[in-house]
Amino acid sequence: MAKKPIPEGWDSNLRPILIFISYFCLCLSLTVFIIGKLATSYYVLAKSKTASIPPRKHVLLFIFLAISSLATTWYHMVRYFQWSYNMWVMWRSFYELTPDEKHWGLWLRHTSLFKEAWEIAIIGHARYWWTHQIFLFACGLGLALEQKGIRRGIKHTWAFMLLGQIVAISFATNLFLLSLLVSPPPIPNRTRTAGLKGGGWLPPWLISALAVLLTVWPAYKLGSEDLWHSEEFMLPLLIPHIALMVLPIARAIVPPRYFTDGDITFSDRVYRYLWITTMGCGVMLWLRETVRAHRYSGFIGIYSAIMEHPAVTSVGWDVICCWISWVAWWTIQQQTPDDSVGSKDGSAEGKESELESVRLGSSVSGNALGGEVRRR
Repeated sequence: MAKKPIPEGWDSNLRPILIFISYFCLCLSLTVFIIGKLATSYYVLAKSKTASIPPRKHVLLFIFLAISSLATTWYHMVRYFQWSYNMWVMWRSFYELTPDEKHWGLWLRHTSLFKEAWEIAIIGHARYWWTHQIFLFACGLGLALEQKGIRRGIKHTWAFMLLGQIVAISFATNLFLLSLLVSPPPIPNRTRTAGLKGGGWLPPWLISALAVLLTVWPAYKLGSEDLWHSEEFMLPLLIPHIALMVLPIARAIVPPRYFTDGDITFSDRVYRYLWITTMGCGVMLWLRETVRAHRYSGFIGIYSAIMEHPAVTSVGWDVICCWISWVAWWTIQQQTPDDSVGSKDGSAEGKESELESVRLGSSVSGNALGGEVRRR
């Protein structure tokens, strides 16, 4: 087929360069913002006279896991960009192209990288065996952000979820778990919730429940061969991305008094069921995809799928890094329970006084700091 000459003005690389610069600036800004919050929390905890800082080896572990997850996922993502461009130049371009020039503008004009990457990572039972797990890990991150992050005074939960969606879930998860390590724990005496109660009408647990439903159900739908080549493919793919951002964004823009955060016991019970639902559905979906993938290509096909394409490899390593991070976190929690805080004098009075001072010293600044929690 004869190829057409490039229309005048269509081959400019200014637009794609600006797009890529804007995208990477957003990724970098979110990462720097979160690291800045981490450094502040660690400094406050280190200056405390009673509460002890987490073990250095635990902090270093999650720093290492965060760097590793970012490096492994994005090495293969960059390789996917290279593959996509080369394939477009060879097979999908309708224009006469000079091989000694990079036609990035035309490439991005005619290529939907988001849709293309997800289609490659999802279509195929062996490939989806890897990909479906990332939906469940994203759902787990959303539950942890709300159940544990908010109680630790981590108000910027939106930053973790957005970073997970545009960079890697495992990278955002490691940074969040690191934030939990260096943030004051919740008050252990659950009868002391007078300061948390308000006349709110917006139940966060209900939004979390809807987010779980709107993440798990599309994950089931995306495993269907009928959906892979249909026009409705993008809808179930976009729904989890939107659903998981609703509550973090609401936390950022809605005043705290409108949330029903007072009944911690009831909230914990609901979140326990949500965790059970998420993990139970994850196991069922994992079993279904294992059976389907084994029927088509056997276990060797599942193993080989992660190396078939850079887009699959990136998601696959994201899943592997999530497994490693959560197992490491659960192991640490067996040694140092999540709901307790150490004290430099080892006394219960020290723990209680420290927690009380953190609670009473935390204030919300609605003007200059935009609702950021300050610990005095």
